[in-house]
Amino acid sequence: MNRITALSKIFARYKTYPIDKYIFQSPVRCFQHLYPKNYFSSQIEIFLREHIYKPSQRGVDLPWWGSKYFTDEFGCRVMVISQDSLAEDAGSIVFYACLYSVVKSENEYIKFTQGLDSKNPFTFKSWEMMRKQLLDWKIDLRFCYVTDASKVYKNDSWKNFDKPRSKALLEAEIEFCNPDLIILLGASPLFLIDPTQNYACAVEAGKQLQFGGRKYVVAPFPIGQGRTHKNFKKRLEIASSLIKNG
Repeated sequence: MNRITALSKIFARYKTYPIDKYIFQSPVRCFQHLYPKNYFSSQIEIFLREHIYKPSQRGVDLPWWGSKYFTDEFGCRVMVISQDSLAEDAGSIVFYACLYSVVKSENEYIKFTQGLDSKNPFTFKSWEMMRKQLLDWKIDLRFCYVTDASKVYKNDSWKNFDKPRSKALLEAEIEFCNPDLIILLGASPLFLIDPTQNYACAVEAGKQLQFGGRKYVVAPFPIGQGRTHKNFKKRLEIASSLIKNG
């Protein structure tokens, strides 16, 4: 569990997860209530121990990791970076990633969302579509880590990201998680990693990118408005080939 604590301390510097916000009807508490024996229920509790501070900015979605990601077992570790947490069709990928290993039906998904303290904009269809996409990419979810791109808001702000600090946090998160492959979903994570990149060129280039000696694949955002782009199918095929052969 030392790795979970060490990861948590990286986030604690940015005060992204004030523990007072995790009331009974919050997603993490609902998850722990419904799935008390799941590894994530106990590991996220260890994670939250480092976050005893008063809220000074808007909080963000907790990251999710597969059951074997922080073990010494051999496996291809894949980090998936979604878009900024404010995007309604994007942030929810991270918000509900904890359900990947437990939910098997729409009824189970609805049972979880009905216990939340806020309206759920992320339908079962969208959730299932994202999960199927990860599996289609041959990602072993036990060795998968899912997080948002920008995660640090400006002090006293519930609307505006602190981009430099968000970038610093994401880079520290990547360094600690040490993935074998990083998948950037859409333009937001790409621009946060390297603002000089042109998203259209990067997603259609047909090759992996290298930042800091790590392998990245830029993929179109698989759900929401991303699917309406005229080149969506082409871009998804390119990204899928790179990920599967990664």
